Amino acid sequence: MNIAVFISGTGTNLKALLDAQKDNYFKSKIVEVVSNKNAAGLNFAREFGIDTLVSKDDSEIIDRLREKKVDLIVLAGFLPKVSEKIINEFTIINIHPSLLPKYGGKGFYGIHVHEKVFENMEKESGATVHYVNENLDDGDIILQRKVDISDCKSAQDIANKVLKIEHGILKDAIKKLEEI
Repeated sequence: MNIAVFISGTGTNLKALLDAQKDNYFKSKIVEVVSNKNAAGLNFAREFGIDTLVSKDDSEIIDRLREKKVDLIVLAGFLPKVSEKIINEFTIINIHPSLLPKYGGKGFYGIHVHEKVFENMEKESGATVHYVNENLDDGDIILQRKVDISDCKSAQDIANKVLKIEHGILKDAIKKLEEI
């Protein structure tokens, strides 16, 4: 599969995928990295020689992804809601830093998820990879991985533990999708 990875931030999940690709963990190839802004994570793509596109224009994005023959879009810390135009054109998966359906939907992204998990004194959290549809964090779940957070003293402690899970589960989800 040809993959486009969409990011908005530091790109640690992108880096994990690029490392997995380099190690031949999966057969797919990351052919494009798209961001809605000049995100720091774009530097990882450039280091690996992957083309990048910074755009908020659906038509420009779709044209580029068609040109690259993209089979799968991976949202890896991409914050804007993806338009129906793109959703209708491509298969899209997302990594979410909670055990969906808990702590998903509007306003639940990044540290905001972990703050709510901490506030509710959850004993476990984790990450979910799911298909993207028109509703936020609502698509069918592909993989989920749990982590014990009972020893965490802050939302940031939870975020650090969950991020380690994210890096593994995202590459495992791609490998799983290759087998379908």
